[in-house]
Amino acid sequence: MNTEKKAIQDVVDICHDGMKGYEKAASEIHNEEFKTIFNRLAQQRKLFIEELKADVRDQGIDIDDSGTVKGYFHRNWLDVKSSFTNKEDKEIIEEAKFGEKEAVKVYNEALNADVPKYIKEKLEMQRKLIAGSIEQLNEFAKETV
Repeated sequence: MNTEKKAIQDVVDICHDGMKGYEKAASEIHNEEFKTIFNRLAQQRKLFIEELKADVRDQGIDIDDSGTVKGYFHRNWLDVKSSFTNKEDKEIIEEAKFGEKEAVKVYNEALNADVPKYIKEKLEMQRKLIAGSIEQLNEFAKETV
C-alpha cells in the first residue's frame, strides 16, 4: 500500500472508530446535552469519512471504511465492562477525550505523509475540528460533571 493510501486509510479508520465510539457514548451517557453533542460528533466523523473517500476516489484510490480491529475490540470491551459496572458520565467523557487525542495523532501522521496538497488542506481542517471538540468536551465537562 503506498504511503498516501495508508495515511488516508488510517485517518478513515480512526474516524470510523470515532463515529462508532460516539454513537455508543451517546447511548450510554445520562446527560442529554452530551448525548446531543456525541450524536453530532458521530455525524461529523461520518462526514469526514465521506469527504476523504470522495477525494481519493477521484484519484482512483479505494478506501475501506470499516474501522480498525483495535477500535472494535475497545468498544466490545466497554460493552463487557459496562455490563458489570454502571458507567458514570465523567468516565464516558474521558474516554471520548482520549479517542479524540488519538485521532489528532493519526491526523498528524497523515499530514506528514506524502499526500496531495488539497487532501492535506482537508486533513488540517478536520484535525482543527477534532481539536476543537477536545476543548468543547473539556469545557462542558467542567460545567456539568
